[in-house]
Amino acid sequence: MTPTPEPARPSDAAPIDAARAEPLGGILLAVARLTRRIGARRPFAGTPLSRSQFDAVFLLAHAVTPVTPSALAAELGVTGGAVTQLVEGLREAGLVEVARHPTDGRSRVLALSAAAAQEVDAFQQGLVRDLAPDFAALDEAELRQLATLLARATAR
Repeated sequence: MTPTPEPARPSDAAPIDAARAEPLGGILLAVARLTRRIGARRPFAGTPLSRSQFDAVFLLAHAVTPVTPSALAAELGVTGGAVTQLVEGLREAGLVEVARHPTDGRSRVLALSAAAAQEVDAFQQGLVRDLAPDFAALDEAELRQLATLLARATAR
């Protein structure tokens, strides 16, 4: 298995154009504010989740195609071994189920358990309700554009 490359350190990265640095700083500030608001709430009370496990749960909740362990590892930027341990912890907690791939019997796919999917849905609905006032100044088209731009900026 090929190791996941380390992210570039600031000293390795190309210099940032000053015209881009200011809006990027504003984006980072907004993301930090949202992260604090989101981090104040946690689903799965009584089940301590690592950051990677939390991310995995939400990646699985939003997956539109079957997710294999290797696809999850790539999305999280971790090794296959790390994803195996991460998934095992989620499986033991009753949050994730492992099944045969629907079209490739040699492969496995990961999915949230019904209870976990329900909990994630309730958590997200609560967050949307709490965060909606922060986005009241944006119309529906602007919200869709923001979602598209953030997805594009964070795609691997």
